Amino acid sequence: MATPLTPIPPQISPAPRRSASRVAIGAGFAAVATAAVIAATPGLAVAQDATYVADNGWVPELVQAPAAWDTTKGKGITVAVVDTGISEHPFFDDKDILDGYSVIDSEENGWNDTDGHGTAVTAGVLLAAPEATILPVRIDTGATDFGGALGSSEFEALRWAVDNGADVLVAPWGITGADSVFTGEYLETLQYIIDKGAVIVAGAGNDPAEEVSYPARIPGVVAVTGTDRNGNIFYDYTTTGPEVAVSAPADAMTAPVPQDASLGNTELYREIGGGTSMGSGVVGGVAALTWAAHPDLDANNVIQRLIQTAGDGSGTKGDDAGYGLVNADQAVNADGIEEVSENPLGYPMGEAGASGASPDGEDPEEPAESGADAESAGPAIGGTEGNKESNLSTIIVIAAAVVLIGAAIAVWLVLRGRGRKAAAAEEPGPFNPTNGPVQSGYHQPPGMQQQYGGAPMGGGQNYGGQTPGPQGYSSPPRGQQGYNPPPTGPDQGATWRPSDPNRQ
Repeated sequence: MATPLTPIPPQISPAPRRSASRVAIGAGFAAVATAAVIAATPGLAVAQDATYVADNGWVPELVQAPAAWDTTKGKGITVAVVDTGISEHPFFDDKDILDGYSVIDSEENGWNDTDGHGTAVTAGVLLAAPEATILPVRIDTGATDFGGALGSSEFEALRWAVDNGADVLVAPWGITGADSVFTGEYLETLQYIIDKGAVIVAGAGNDPAEEVSYPARIPGVVAVTGTDRNGNIFYDYTTTGPEVAVSAPADAMTAPVPQDASLGNTELYREIGGGTSMGSGVVGGVAALTWAAHPDLDANNVIQRLIQTAGDGSGTKGDDAGYGLVNADQAVNADGIEEVSENPLGYPMGEAGASGASPDGEDPEEPAESGADAESAGPAIGGTEGNKESNLSTIIVIAAAVVLIGAAIAVWLVLRGRGRKAAAAEEPGPFNPTNGPVQSGYHQPPGMQQQYGGAPMGGGQNYGGQTPGPQGYSSPPRGQQGYNPPPTGPDQGATWRPSDPNRQ
């Protein structure tokens, strides 16, 4: 429990008399200096929390991200997390996160994660690439099982992401079933994303008895299996197979708990099992680091650097772990990586350009309606204007400066009034009953308050409980670890649930 720290009131001692002008000037300098400090260190304006990074420090260390951070932290690359959306949380306060998109008609953007899975995966992306831009795309509420198929609204959302600036798409879920199901729009949508010049990263699955799930099993997609804290494949808890491209951390981690007031959560973090959902988020972050360090590369060569530098760096692919554990340091800094002209992992429909789209924007087809119709696709996104923290910091800086400067002016007015009274007492002037002393008004501005949402109100979210079955975001069989759907609540619109989601 956090205990408020109430400072002991200082003992006030008489201060030497100073002129009103000196006091006003001093207060003005203090106001300017304080405003400058706040502007220079926005962390002072918005409370930050280091728990997530501290608890999960082994993850970036395992993939050698700190060495890559000497070159880049992912700034300028947009990663779309196509999942249950994102929620408010102190960990995200200084991060570049856009409004995003939701398939649910009643929602204006992707900021409504009542489940927590999308929030956790987003944090995983930022764990590897702290300065990447996040585009939350909400295609699931996490409340029910989907039953093994996507619909037109989900395909539309995937296209919307790439049409609205996503460089990397992370799909931390999976669908299992007969290969005959994954035809038509299942392949066309993935082909469209790749033809538009984006990288798709997906979790292979968490069930060692299953085959690699869709979309990870589709050619052209960076399929991710999981490792333990030592970098060894998690054979007991993750899916492996010849479709896997790389591996990434999937052991137990700390995850941020959504801070939506309606959920009734009373804690900021909980431990989860990890799973290939988290591994795919980390690989999405490493892809962002790679592209930020080599902005002239296309998506094909970003993938090439990821796979050629993974594991021992030999470029040798195995049947279980693909090319091996992803290595951010080498993906960013290695020399001599041979460039390619096509996706080294292949294409969903067999060849480049099969969807009719191209990365230069000169498509023979019109963009999907979700990207062109603001009403159906949600609000348009744009650069850093979508960053909530940036706007909030600016408001706080301006408000702080106004309050401090106002205080300085008020002090000057009060002291000027006192000086006039003293002068009047020493040198009385003519009496004028209709023109007495001027009263200087001193209006104290209201105190600035900061809070993260309202008090918890009903409802709830449960990351623990029994491991889900084949339908839903499956997690390794570790009893209490994993994500369970929240209690039944108000209707949130049409929901879906992958049949073999990759999470724990």
